[in-house]
Amino acid sequence: NHLKMGGFHEKQTLSTYYGSDYLDAEKIDDNICQLQKQYIHKMADLCATHLQSCSSIADLGGGTGYFTRLMLQQMQPPPERCACVDPYLAKDDEKEGGIHFLKLDAVEYLKKLDPKNKVVDGFLLKEMLHHIPDQSRLFSNLARIFQQNGGGGGRALIVTRPDNPHLLWFPRIAQVFKDSCVDIDSAKQLAEQAGLNWKQTLHDFPLEFTIDEWSELLRGRFWSIFKEFSEEELEEGIEYMRKENADKSVLHFPDRYWLIDITLKV
Repeated sequence: NHLKMGGFHEKQTLSTYYGSDYLDAEKIDDNICQLQKQYIHKMADLCATHLQSCSSIADLGGGTGYFTRLMLQQMQPPPERCACVDPYLAKDDEKEGGIHFLKLDAVEYLKKLDPKNKVVDGFLLKEMLHHIPDQSRLFSNLARIFQQNGGGGGRALIVTRPDNPHLLWFPRIAQVFKDSCVDIDSAKQLAEQAGLNWKQTLHDFPLEFTIDEWSELLRGRFWSIFKEFSEEELEEGIEYMRKENADKSVLHFPDRYWLIDITLKV
């Protein structure tokens, strides 16, 4: 949820958003652009469709706000209000391009949200659930908000990768990725215990790269999990991947996501 575009927050948030994991925020953002540009508009359209009925939306862990903006462009009519909530924003409580930027942790934002003062009936949690250590609090707060909205109004959309996203890489990084992923069964159990419905669907987004292009993206360390690897280890892994796919001039594989629709049990 962190590609860049033209606004202040989309540019200035890069250094704070990536600063703990990467030395070159611009470079890593360019690499993520290369990975996701092949399907990002389709993803935005899917998210917009799930949340179209909502009048006020909060993108939790929205990063630079780039995806928030893309999703809004797909929504007709657009929601009355939209917030991008992220603890790494460069500035707090500013409005830009129809988006209210709030520098807050997602759980703290939900805890403070009072539907008596401001109704928010749509929440996007894109590629961020694995950053939430206390998912029980997250789901209990969503349930409380939906209940207080009246008539059980509201929905949340969780977008997260499965522990085997079918990307072409090498065994050790596949294991590191799996260890860092959301435990879907555990998260579902916590959501249901909080009184929420959980409906998940799996979506594949086709990717196409030459083996040299994909090798360069891996070298670019496009996710934080790459910080676990030295330059030598990364090169060994890339060489393994290249040997495994030596007979292919062009690589075809999916980037795979769960889309999980969350509503209140009635």
